[in-house]
Formats: sequence, structure tokens, C-alpha cells
Amino acid sequence: MGKARILAVDDQRYFRELIEGLLSDAGYDVETASSGEEALQCLEQHDYEIVLTDLVMPEMDGTELVRRVRERRPHQDVVMVTGVVDVKTAVEAMKQGATDYILKPFDRESLVEAVGKIVDRLRLRSEHARLIEENLEYMGIVSLFERATGLFSTLAVEPLAERLLEGLCLETRAQTGVLWLAAEVGSESFGLVGMRGLVRVEGEPKTIGIDEIEAAWCPGLGGARSAVAVLPEDAEASEALFMPIRSGADVIGVARLSDRLHGEGFPATDRAMAEKFAELGGIALGNAMRFRALERRTLRDVDTRAYSRAYLDDAVRNEIHKANRFGHRFSLLRIDLEPSARLDRSTSGTPPLSAVDAGDFARQVEIALRGTDLLASEAWQTFHVLLPQTDALGVGVLVRRIERTTTDWLARHPGQLLRFASATFPADGTQLDALHRVIDQRREAARQSLLAAHPELARAQNIDTIFDQMLELGSVEALETEGEILRFVLEDVFRRPEDRGILFLSPGSRWASDLLETLEEVRGRATQTEIVILADGVEHESDSRVHVVKKSPLDARRPFAVYFGDGPAYALVGQVGVVASRVPLFQSSDRTLVEHLAFRLQRELGILVSV
Repeated sequence: MGKARILAVDDQRYFRELIEGLLSDAGYDVETASSGEEALQCLEQHDYEIVLTDLVMPEMDGTELVRRVRERRPHQDVVMVTGVVDVKTAVEAMKQGATDYILKPFDRESLVEAVGKIVDRLRLRSEHARLIEENLEYMGIVSLFERATGLFSTLAVEPLAERLLEGLCLETRAQTGVLWLAAEVGSESFGLVGMRGLVRVEGEPKTIGIDEIEAAWCPGLGGARSAVAVLPEDAEASEALFMPIRSGADVIGVARLSDRLHGEGFPATDRAMAEKFAELGGIALGNAMRFRALERRTLRDVDTRAYSRAYLDDAVRNEIHKANRFGHRFSLLRIDLEPSARLDRSTSGTPPLSAVDAGDFARQVEIALRGTDLLASEAWQTFHVLLPQTDALGVGVLVRRIERTTTDWLARHPGQLLRFASATFPADGTQLDALHRVIDQRREAARQSLLAAHPELARAQNIDTIFDQMLELGSVEALETEGEILRFVLEDVFRRPEDRGILFLSPGSRWASDLLETLEEVRGRATQTEIVILADGVEHESDSRVHVVKKSPLDARRPFAVYFGDGPAYALVGQVGVVASRVPLFQSSDRTLVEHLAFRLQRELGILVSV
């Protein structure tokens, strides 16, 4: 405490000037007021350590002034100056809240001594309060460190991120929290890894960068320990606290906290504790990320540099946890290198792959993959790929990329062919074992596929040729069967609106009117499937789900349907321009064949399919 500031209140000018002079000479900062009302006005504008007031004053006496000061400032020290005859009254004033009293007449020594004792008490009280505050702050920091110690008990990044978010919500009393985290230290893109409270998953960006956060919500966040930002009017809460999570100099994540109890703001004390918790959490997360990177390097196959099967399975379990929490989809792809059935007669067998061959193949596969995909090897001829946020259609796109990037490798190894099989969460299973069982079933089905038995289908120059060859392998059915199947396939897409896929439909010259009628029946119903209709001369009202192709290289007279996606695969092919009661018809749920047809159609029609 510095030089004490005193307000002297007395209706007599002589005593005001006397008190001011004596106390000023003693080193105090003194102001005076001639009445109780003037004293209250001074207190509205300034702070004083002591209010020194005369007891007997007109209009508002000292007792009333004490009462009114205490109403406004409960902790204000007020000292009463009174004559000997008024001691009882002064005692009553102390009951109203006066700190002490000084008797008139007084000399310089007695006044300065009395005020000095009061100032000493104030200093002791202030020091005591400061020590208590420091002790409480120390205890709070110790408690925070104890809570933060738990963050260092695990090296699993995802569970650690959830514990960090939970801790930040507790420190700030926020009911809602969202956390975006980098995949590794140094990455500039953050993925959504944690949510707490009432958060709409679909309303939050799945990936975001610090620049985007600064542009959308709070400029300058990257250089601050925390920042409060006002959210858009349609947000759940009006105000949010953003906290960058740092590992050293790198920002490895951002937490957004909002919805404090009773709609309060974020006080400085809570922000300070949360900033310290985030600092410790950043250290723990940075350590976990570096450990994961080291673990990945040590769990790579020496020859192929792909991850081990054990590491892949752990990664899949973590992905299942995240997918359940955030409603994501992901897929597992298995790639088998198998001896080709079409070997030269002079070749006694397929030469075994060397470590160099397998490593070269793995590098070619990785060229086709995204940064978030994970490649693992199981022996030299079997590879697995974890594809986050990828459905069956996305897997098909990536398979086409892998086929392109490995073309030269296969040309150098003519005795090998690629066999693909995949499963998607949650459409094909919700547990690791179930997903691998589906992959094993589909791998065996791929070996028995019509495409494997008739490789000429894959070598055909165009899709019409493939359809003609398939029709030779079909059966003869009633004419009406074509139309019934086309209608059923289209309606089935809308019965499974959550499945993403692509449906190619051609009503041919016979079923255009029935197809348009079915489209009208399903108008307004939701679907994630993209529908492509080949129909020359057919007019259809614009619909974001339906694309009508009026001119294509395919024979528009042929009825066919090809669906590939998260649901059951299906293909139907009819004959061109036949009018009879019974017609040739080919239909199949052979997934390998249907996938091949779907992507041949996509390529020949110029339809873009995203991962």
C-alpha cells in the first residue's frame, strides 16, 4: 500500500484546514468535504483508505454519513471525530459501521498517531487478504497440476484429446466444447476429434486450419493464449472462448468453449486456469503425437515400409470409436497379389515376389492414396488400406487410381494380378472382426466373379460390347420383367436414402414413360445416390439428384440398370429394339462385375465420382 488517501469531512472550515494541514505534513494525501452530501459525491468519484468525519454536522450528521457510506461501500473504513461529551453517540456510530473514533480536542501528535494506527491496521488487513489470495491461487494451481497430471498418463492421442477437452470445459464451466486437432506436429490442418455438450456434428467443419478459424471467428488467435469471439446469430451460444493448443512453437489444435452456465461470460480467472491447463495439455498431446510417429516408424515392415497388420487393427479400432462418435463412415480395402491364370505355356509357374518387388509395389500403391489413408502389409503379397471418411463408392474411385499407378509394376511382373475386396463401416459391419469377415467373403466372391471367369469382359473396347457379351450369358424372360426391375431398382434407392451410390438407368425404347412416372412418384424424397438416366428425347424437370444424358456414345435403345454403392450391387441388361412377349435378359448381383460396369459407365459418360 502506498501513501494513504484520506477524505476529511467537517462543516467547520477551521477543522477541515487543520486536519488537512496536520495529516498532509505527516505524508498523507488529504481531500476535504464540507458536508455529508459532498462527501458522498467525492466517494462516487474517488477511492479513499479512510473517511475522517465529524460527528455533529447540520442536515446529515456523522452517524447518517456512516450508514450511507456503508450501504455503498461495505468495506470502507470510516473514523468518527467527536467531542468527549458525545462519546456515547460515537459508540452508536461505530455500531452503524464506523471503524474507530478520535476525541476532540486533539493535537498534531494524537491525530497523526490515531490515523497511523488505523493505516497500520489497513496495511495488515490488506497484506492478510493478499496472502490469502496468493494461497488460494497457489492451491488452485496445485489442484490444476494434479488434474493435468492425468493427461500424461496416456500416449493414445484420441482419448487424450477427449480428456483435454473435458478438462477445459471444467476449468471454464463451459457446457459445450469442440476440439480440432492436427494429425501430427507441424500439420496446418486440424481434424474434428472431440465434442462435448449439445453440438451438432453436421454443423461443425470436419477439417479446418488456424487461418480459417481466424477469418471466420477470431482474428489474431494464432498469436494469443486465448480469445473470446462473438458467434453468428444462428449458433447455439452467442459467445465462445477459443484456445489454441500448442506443442512448443507449433499450434497443433484449437478448442472452442461456449455455453457457460447462466449465460455468463468467461472471467479472467477461469481463462487463466484454462490457459495453463491447455498449455500442459499441449505438451501431453505433442508427446503423444511424437510417440505415435515413432511407433509408426517402428511398426513398419522393413521391406515394404508399410505398417504391420497389428498396427492397422489398432488404427481401425480407433476409427470405429471416432466413427461412432461423429457419425463418420470409413472403409477397409484388401489388395491381394495373386498368380495370374493366364500364364504362358512355357512358364512353369509364377516366380515368387522378392522383398524389392513388394516394396516397389507398396510405393506405387501409396502414390494413389491420400495423406489420411494408412497402408499395411501382411506378408509380401497381401496389403490392407484404412480409408477414413470413405464409403464404398469412394473405395471404387481409389481402386481405379491404384490400378493406374501400378500399371507399370504389373507390366514388369506379368505373372501377377490384383484382387480387391473391401468393406465399409457401418453398412457392412460395426466391429473389426465383422469387417474382416465381409472382406474375406468378398475376396472369395471376386475369385468366383463372372469377370474372373470371362476376362474378355474386362478387355472389351466399350460398354455396349460388354453388354452384348453379358446378354449371351443371360436367360429369356417375359417382356414386362425389364420394366418391373427398372422401377424396383429406382424405388429401392429411395428406400435406402442414407446409402451413397451411383445408379445408371436406361429405359430403352420401351420403358421411358414408366421411368418418368416412377420419378414423379419419388419426387421430393431424399437420397444420397446420384442417378444418371440415358434417355434421348426425354424431358425431365431439373432435379439435383437426377442427371439426364440425352446424347451419349451408348446405344440408347438398350434397357439397362447398374447400381453400385453402399447397398447391394445390381446389374440388369436387356436387348436392343426387340418387340416380343419374351426377351433375352441378364441380371446379376456380382459385386466385382457391377463395380467394373459402374466405373466403365462413369468413364465413358464423363460422370465425375468423388471419394
